[in-house]
Amino acid sequence: MRVQVELLGAPASVRTARRVVARALREWSLPHLNDTAALLTSELVTNAVLHAGTDLRVEVQRAGGVVRVTVHDGSLQQPRRRRHGVHAGTGRGLGLFATLATDWGSGPSAPPYRKAVWFELPVDPAALPDPGDGALL
Repeated sequence: MRVQVELLGAPASVRTARRVVARALREWSLPHLNDTAALLTSELVTNAVLHAGTDLRVEVQRAGGVVRVTVHDGSLQQPRRRRHGVHAGTGRGLGLFATLATDWGSGPSAPPYRKAVWFELPVDPAALPDPGDGALL
């Protein structure tokens, strides 16, 4: 099962992407993933809008025991974790993926895009990561 949408590289696309992901999760009877998927999707799309500045594609795919959300954009710049002070307003996104997703990564994308960044969440609610102390990031 797969859903995808092409979006403008604009702030309003963050909300649209969250809605697309939420709709797919509802249709696949996976509402327990909605909050985490919404947060992580917002982070991916916001990063694409801010750092790539290009149009983008959001894909939601259910395969086997996981749901994968992928955001494709036109930048070659791969994400990298940065150290920021505790009062910084940015720089925590990759920590969110490491804490809340079961897996995530990035790599090249097919034209017209250049990069894909993705995260995976387990279909089984019992397999969701427990953020524990990582919730403080």
